[in-house]
Amino acid sequence: MKTFKLISIDILEKSGDELEYIEVDMMDGLIIDREIEQDRWLIECFIPVKYLKYFKQKQSEDREFVVQVRISKAANPKATIVAKVNSINEIEDDINVILIGNLVNREREQIEQMLQDLIEAGYQGASLLKRFKEKNQESFF
Repeated sequence: MKTFKLISIDILEKSGDELEYIEVDMMDGLIIDREIEQDRWLIECFIPVKYLKYFKQKQSEDREFVVQVRISKAANPKATIVAKVNSINEIEDDINVILIGNLVNREREQIEQMLQDLIEAGYQGASLLKRFKEKNQESFF
């Protein structure tokens, strides 16, 4: 396993016909390349309790969603991960959220457009991830 400092985490959400970024106020975090499955990552972030309801809803929906993370230093490009909430722990006035997901190796603009197209076509959850992977594979040929 390889562990890296998590610098930032943003969530991509559909808002009408557009994708919007939700910048998560993060106090601390790390990201681990689990190396047991290709591109499988564990993200742990320590964030304000104001996000509790949001992440509890994501957890109860048991659906994957798209996050963009920046690791090691602020100058690094963001990596896109399709993730699910694994656990949420309340720690005094803050929360610790653990996500597990798959790294997506594509340019950000292509990812945003592809995701927007798939969401507009009605895909969500596991079917969104499956179709996204299929579309991603098609773009290599």
